[in-house]
Amino acid sequence: MRSNLPKTFHPVCGRPLVSHVADSMRAAGLERLVAVVSEAMSSMPELRAALGSEVAIAVQRDQRGTADALRSAREAASGASSVLVGAGDMALVKPETIRRMIAAHSEANSAVTLLTARVERPTGLGRVVRDYAGEPLRVVEEIDADDETRLINEVNTSWYCFDSTWLWDRLSGVRASAAGEMYLTALVEAAAVDGGVTAVLAAEASEAMGANDRAQLAAAEAAMRERINLALMLSGVTMVDPLATYVDSGVTVGRDTVILPGTRLLGTTSIGERCEIGPQSVVRDSVIADNVRVTASYVEQAKVAQDVTIGPFSHLRPGAVIESGVHIGNYAEVKNSRVGAGTHIGHFSYVGDSTLGADVNIGAGTVTANYDGEQKHSTEIGAGASIGSGTMIVAPVSIGAKARTGAGSVVTHDIAPGETVAGVPARPMKKKPAPKRGLK
Repeated sequence: MRSNLPKTFHPVCGRPLVSHVADSMRAAGLERLVAVVSEAMSSMPELRAALGSEVAIAVQRDQRGTADALRSAREAASGASSVLVGAGDMALVKPETIRRMIAAHSEANSAVTLLTARVERPTGLGRVVRDYAGEPLRVVEEIDADDETRLINEVNTSWYCFDSTWLWDRLSGVRASAAGEMYLTALVEAAAVDGGVTAVLAAEASEAMGANDRAQLAAAEAAMRERINLALMLSGVTMVDPLATYVDSGVTVGRDTVILPGTRLLGTTSIGERCEIGPQSVVRDSVIADNVRVTASYVEQAKVAQDVTIGPFSHLRPGAVIESGVHIGNYAEVKNSRVGAGTHIGHFSYVGDSTLGADVNIGAGTVTANYDGEQKHSTEIGAGASIGSGTMIVAPVSIGAKARTGAGSVVTHDIAPGETVAGVPARPMKKKPAPKRGLK
């Protein structure tokens, strides 16, 4: 990968390759997971973040091939009647494929069951050689294959299911190659001699995709994205251009939502029903309720209630909580603030570290000056207040319910409920005396 990051930690659709593998194994019903890693990887914090705390870790001290790696897991896998082995960079193997492997292995009572795939371009992959009866004989790596063998389009995926008693007995006999590495493919030929190889063909060729470089990583990303988008569309989500829509694997989207081109839904995002997201919107690790429109805007680590409109060109930063019926127009930014139901923030405004009540109107150009150079301060604006265009609110400050500020005001002190202030600094407006009425 030409990277300081181990290959299996590189992300595909928002999650490390190895996380996808572990999740598929869990979904297939495996009782115990063991990750075989190098000594350097074993101390990396990314490992637990990718796999979870319940996965056992086995360390391969020296990098001497896949057979040696599996040997490193013997103690952690003790007591299991069967052992499933999967490659940590093959994120596209489906849970249902794993279940088919396990079922076939159990039914045939095989020593080895291997997962194969038929691909159009098998370059670089080991070929599955069968006998005249169609039974698997061995796996031949491309570097060792002759011209005839290279024409075979059935390839080894590096996923196996072993009878554990047979495995641990035979594993110690695997010999090193000329390069000094011991490969699990040697066990396929050994099992064929013992009369116990079963091959299960993957339903999709994409399941055979690993990621040995950045180009293959991008191909795996595209294949998984296509799978995610198809599942969402079949569940009732409209994608105007699926090829220009990017959805991470942990995202959920409700039915009748429309996702417009150039949109990215990332991380743990949840989108409700009947929403319109995009074009060119980014929503990351956020919860958006029903009937919300996010137009060409960025939403990150925020919560948005129903019937809200956002954008174009606005930004909800972490900690933003937007209640129902709010309108946030163009070029507005909300950070670590709660915006009450029905509030209107039209355009060109910054609301930070603030609590806004219901039905507040924020005029264009309003800024909550929340940082004094050393620490952040909060602003409170009561329900029904009206903040005039260009108002500068210097926190900490509290503006009461139904209070008003004049355009261009600089608010440095609390404003009482119902009070109107204006000026620099803002002062209460004197009430004009009522005109005298009478006969002239």
